[in-house]
Amino acid sequence: MATTTPEIRSLENEPRKSTTSTAQLVEALDIDSPAAEPNYPTGTKFWFTIIALSVVLTLGGLDTNIVATAVPSITNDFHTVADVGWYASAFRLCCCAFQFGFAKMYKLFSIKIIFLLSNVIFLVGSLLCATAASSMMFVVGRAVTGLAFSGQLAGCFTVLLHIVPLDRRPMFLGLMASVDMTAAIAAPVVGGALTQSLGWRWCFWINLPIGALSLTALFFLFSDPPKTHQEDNLTVTQKIRELDLVSNCLFIPALTALFIALSWAGTKYPWSDAKVIALFVVFGVLFGAFVFNQYRRGDSAVLPFRIIRDRNVIAGFIYTACTNSMINVLDWYLPTYYQIVLSRTTGESGYLMTPLLVGNMLGLMLQGIGTTTLGYYAPFMILGSICMPIAAGLMTTYSLHTSLIQIILYSWFAGFSGGIGFQGPQAAVQTTMSAADVNLAIGVILFSQSLGPAVFLPVAQVIFTNLLAGRLQSVVPGLTPKKIEELGLGDIKDLAPVDMLDKALGAMNTSLTRTWYLSVALGCTTIVGSLLVEWRSVKKKQS
Repeated sequence: MATTTPEIRSLENEPRKSTTSTAQLVEALDIDSPAAEPNYPTGTKFWFTIIALSVVLTLGGLDTNIVATAVPSITNDFHTVADVGWYASAFRLCCCAFQFGFAKMYKLFSIKIIFLLSNVIFLVGSLLCATAASSMMFVVGRAVTGLAFSGQLAGCFTVLLHIVPLDRRPMFLGLMASVDMTAAIAAPVVGGALTQSLGWRWCFWINLPIGALSLTALFFLFSDPPKTHQEDNLTVTQKIRELDLVSNCLFIPALTALFIALSWAGTKYPWSDAKVIALFVVFGVLFGAFVFNQYRRGDSAVLPFRIIRDRNVIAGFIYTACTNSMINVLDWYLPTYYQIVLSRTTGESGYLMTPLLVGNMLGLMLQGIGTTTLGYYAPFMILGSICMPIAAGLMTTYSLHTSLIQIILYSWFAGFSGGIGFQGPQAAVQTTMSAADVNLAIGVILFSQSLGPAVFLPVAQVIFTNLLAGRLQSVVPGLTPKKIEELGLGDIKDLAPVDMLDKALGAMNTSLTRTWYLSVALGCTTIVGSLLVEWRSVKKKQS
């Protein structure tokens, strides 16, 4: 890892200017200055840093979905199901909402301090969840951990920029992504095992010793890279002004309104209900105000227009959001298929998730190695766009009598297709964009990674519950989407008369596979991103 490249020398050395304009900062990049040669860590220090970053991503990835199998135990403790929807949504909402803010903070302030602070906040959030005395306190803890993971996610990839040369980053980006996605996919299995053996609170207690260990390691292993002269000359007040707090105050409630609207529409309330319409209107107004404020502030905005107009950022946003949503929609409903339709146990369901995990990890690692070897990321994105609709389409053929070998092969292929191009967008923006804009561009990609599932999982839930309610009317009279949400699929299965059980299972199976049509559509949409992305070799100097 001692090899150095000239692509990011501008991170280390820039001529002094009297203005702090980001546009002028980009023009001032001195790429060829020999004095700016990056000093990458090597040997034991490098590998321990990679391990510490992997631990951070593992804990955060697990927290994304770990409550999925723990919800029944949590609701039994708190004696309420009123806040169940927020146990996962609070985490995802805060992870999305603060992504741009953290990207800006990593640009303006000490990377090490912000990253370590994010890790401390994550531990505080985990402690709140583990000791929660009420459902509302638990939701607050989930929101705090989501906020913290937003900073951790951006921080891990920012740290990676400063410890790995550009031409070798794709391989390590693939490693980091495989760790994060594997943890997120495996989270329900881990959560179920911890809940069954030690209790649901241990899903969060376990974060404290492991997180404290990685925090201590990073404190000693990672050192801040030198800031540019312009960033050094900014006062604390100027830096706070550069954070664009007004935009964040508009963006966070806008996303909150959108998430609530999507979680209510079609299940708790009809789409035409005044409450749902009002929430969408609030989202539209606040998001419009956010966009206007970005335009008004120009280069000092939290998300400058020059970033979101870049073809690689647009391509990366589309590809990442759709790919992660495709995988999450499949992953979210696979345990339901195994446990309800095939009548497998929780443990067996966990084992049957393994092919998806293995396929995803293999795809991510092959892309990292392939991009590092060949130099190009676009071919892997195109391959992913070809494979994803096919894989998701194969999974829509699942039935009550699908063979085990088909289940293993199809789910493995789905995981592989989602992983083989997943890190292409990050490699693209790191290769094509100026050093001054890389953090913000990666922030957009990470935001799309969180936003996609946050939007499309509620959409999938609406599709599933409405399909199921319609198909089970003749089996369980009076069943509505709202009642499905309250009862749970296991209870609905028990309500079906014995002589109608096969019909009920068939209705559940059809509803699940029709819901996966959404994954097929998302897989098809990724081709827009993979064809739009610029072909550039990671082995050549950044322009």
